[in-house]
Parts: sequence; structure tokens; C-alpha cells
Amino acid sequence: FVFYKLIKQASILLGGNLSASILNFFSVAIAIKALGIELFGVATLLQAYILVFSLCFNPKAWQGLIKYFNIEKNKKAIIKLTLRYDLICALVGTVVAVLFTDIYAQFFNLSEYSELIKWCTLYVFINQTSVAIGVLRYTERYRALAMQSVISALLFFILAWLGQWYEFGVEYFVGTYLVSLSIGIIYIQLCSCNYVFRYFTNKTNENQTISRDSKKSYNRFNYGVHLTALADIPVKQLDTILVGAVVSVGAAGAYRVIKQIATVTTKVTGPLNQVLYPEINNLLADKAFEKIKIAMLKLILLLALPSFFLVLFASLTINYWVPLVFTHELLMYKWQIITFLIIHAAATAFTPIHPVFLALGYVKKLFYITLVSNIILCISIVFLGPKVELWGVLIAIFLQYLLTVL
Repeated sequence: FVFYKLIKQASILLGGNLSASILNFFSVAIAIKALGIELFGVATLLQAYILVFSLCFNPKAWQGLIKYFNIEKNKKAIIKLTLRYDLICALVGTVVAVLFTDIYAQFFNLSEYSELIKWCTLYVFINQTSVAIGVLRYTERYRALAMQSVISALLFFILAWLGQWYEFGVEYFVGTYLVSLSIGIIYIQLCSCNYVFRYFTNKTNENQTISRDSKKSYNRFNYGVHLTALADIPVKQLDTILVGAVVSVGAAGAYRVIKQIATVTTKVTGPLNQVLYPEINNLLADKAFEKIKIAMLKLILLLALPSFFLVLFASLTINYWVPLVFTHELLMYKWQIITFLIIHAAATAFTPIHPVFLALGYVKKLFYITLVSNIILCISIVFLGPKVELWGVLIAIFLQYLLTVL
């Protein structure tokens, strides 16, 4: 029953995520055709700067919110604690991002885009979604979450197509991408408003209090999750910046395309993890360990089969779809693309480990694992990138995935 419930919920998110991923795939293809690999690399580095800061200062406190919604009766107090954390992160993150803009732009010889980056730091402030995501997942409003990615992806696809038609430049593609993401965030905020308002106006909360120990426990959990998210940033966005720094700006653009291709082939992981985490918390509360074990084994097998099938198909037909969808220049990275797809597919099969490990409360252990594996990733890219270029980056990613899974 648990397995089929997870699959049903994940299928809702999968439909949205897969649709969004396909749209983003073609949006990247449009952008690289419009700008060329070199200018696309510039756009990638500008976006990566904003996305790194948005990840740094997005605490992902929805995980703590879901966990403590199952423990504490006073939902209002949990929401208030989460909102406060989000707001502090939003303000600090935006200010820090603005302060470091000129240094980053000068390092990559992109000073002409300094003003653009400063305006784009508003996205760091907007990208605070802990309460919205937590409430929507807790109430199983997965359709709303699925629509967030679809709305953002569809909007950017349309804007990218217009950008190619009117031959707009780097500024247009960077700005419209972040605006599209922002509109998706605003959408889920609006979807969660009714539920948040209901928790705040619930009179049963008036006679319920949250103890000081519970607050400390909740904050410690969120700090642990946030630190783990910070430690995982290199493999999420910082790797793109490192490729641009130690290889070339053009290589950063090519690497972004490679990652985008891999994202399409393994898009099933996000939805499964999103529905798995709340469900695992419920099962742990009931001490249903055997059910968790069986569901995990089935999910790993379910993820492995389609991932490797898609990788095989993409590898066999790579000479046809890469020039058709992107550009013939990208075929110079043919074997790097195939290698990355294989590595990513192997890692995909084991992604359900993460939400279960977190739900079991191993926040500190998860932080150390993530920190060490990502430090090795960064060091490997810095040392191997200048010597063997993108092959060095792929070796670094393989080591990072392997250490994390083990």
C-alpha cells in the first residue's frame, strides 16, 4: 500500500517535472542557438552566480516544518518560526549577493554585466519557499507543486523563443530566466495562502504552546538541514562556475548543456523524493521499518531500469539529436555527454537513500558526508580541470557521487 501510494503521488509531480524538464531542455537549445556556445557560457556564469546565492540562503526549512507538523499540535508556532528564518535568510542573502557582484564580474571579465547581476539579486530575496512547500507537501497538494515548475518552464520557453526571433542578447536570456523562476515561486506562495491562513486562525492553537525545548530542537534540525544544503551547493551550481574558472567560459556553457540533458533522463528522482520524505516520517512515527525497507528496494529498482534505458537510447542516437536540437559544435563533447549520462543514471537509482537518511534524523552525519564529498569534488575539478578539461570534471563528479552513495 505504501509503495503504491508513493508511486501515485510521485506520478503527479513526475508529470509536471518531466514536462518542465522537456521545456527547459528546448529552452536551453534555443538559447545556445541564439547566443552560440561562448555567449551561452557567459549567460550560464551570470545565472550560476545568482543561483548559488539563492541556494546558500534558501534554508529548505520545509523539511523541518513537515517533520514537526507530525510532532507539534501548534502548527501556527512552527509556521512563524519558519517564516522568521526565511525572512532573515532573504535579507542577508540579497545584501551579500550585491556586495560580491563586482568581484565576481571582474574575475570572469564580465564587468559590463555588473548592473544586470545586481538587479537579478532580487531573485535571492524572492526564492524563500519553506512555508509554501512545507504546507503544500504536508497537505499533499502535489498538483500545485507540479504546476510551479511547468509555469516557470513554459514561460521561459516562450520568452526564449521570442529572444531568438528578435535576436536579443545575454541580458535578455539571463533576466527572463530568473523572472520565469520567480513567477513559479509566486504561484506556489499564492496556493499555500489559504492553508497558512487557516492554521493562523485556528482557535485550537490558542490553548496550545510549543515548549522551549521543542523550539531548540526544531531550530537545530533546520540548521543541520541548511548546513547540509550549503555543503551540497558545489554539485548543484558551483561546479559550473569552477568549470568556467579552470577550463573556459565556453566549456561552462557546454557543461551546462550536458547537465541539462542528464536532468531530462533522470527527472523521476525529484518527485519520488518529495513524496517519500513526508511518508517516511509518518512510517517512522509508527515504527513501520519493514514497510520502509520494502518500499526502498522497489524504488531503487524502479529508478534504475528507466534511467539506464534512456541513457542507452540517448547514447546510440547522439549523433542525430545533438546537432538537430543544439548545435553541431557540441558533438566535440560527445563522449563526455555519454559518460556523464551513465554516471548520473547510476547515482539516480540510489537517490531514495537521501530522504530516508534525513527522516531517520541523521542530519549531522548527512552534513559531514555531503561536506567531504563536495570538498573532494571542488578539489578534483581545480586540479584535474586544467589538465584534462571536461574529463577532469566528470572524474570529480563520479568521485562525489560514489562517496555520497557509499
